[in-house]
Amino acid sequence: MKLTFKPPHVRNMVMTNEQGHVLYSTSTSFSFDTRVTVVKKHVPNEFNIGKVESSEILAEIEWHTFASSVIKYNGMNLVTSQFIPTKGILGRRRVFRGPDGLLYKWKIGPRECILMLGDTEVARHHPVDIGFNRPGHEAYLEVFSPVEHMVDLVVLTFIYVEKLRRGTQESPGTDRMHAPIEPAN
Repeated sequence: MKLTFKPPHVRNMVMTNEQGHVLYSTSTSFSFDTRVTVVKKHVPNEFNIGKVESSEILAEIEWHTFASSVIKYNGMNLVTSQFIPTKGILGRRRVFRGPDGLLYKWKIGPRECILMLGDTEVARHHPVDIGFNRPGHEAYLEVFSPVEHMVDLVVLTFIYVEKLRRGTQESPGTDRMHAPIEPAN
């Protein structure tokens, strides 16, 4: 499954499938104390590409600077230091337990994030490629069949780790310049 997102800033974006149907979107409110990213899941209109049949809030991420962020998901408030803690010497890995009871690990690289189940890659982020010597592409998240049953959780944890990855490369507030693109109803 290939989920393309525009713009490439995950806190304010629209994520579509290979057919162009909007499946997820995020929007982030900015304030002085707490930023909150709302992650919506959309049911696409199968007869009208880009149009949405219905939407629901999948999760909210409260971003905290000096304390652990909180993910509100599935009726729970998940403190990120416990739900998806840092692993490794440099903290470039985040692990979480899936609904299947298995342990998943996001490897956070300099340009992309890769989700592993043991030694098997189960999802991979592909950053924007402007294509100097080959065809370019938009940023996308490739989700492989072993985790398609929990794609909502894969997308949610990806948004969290990709923001962490980008946060080390960008100045604060960079996402602010990219207003969310609301899917058409």
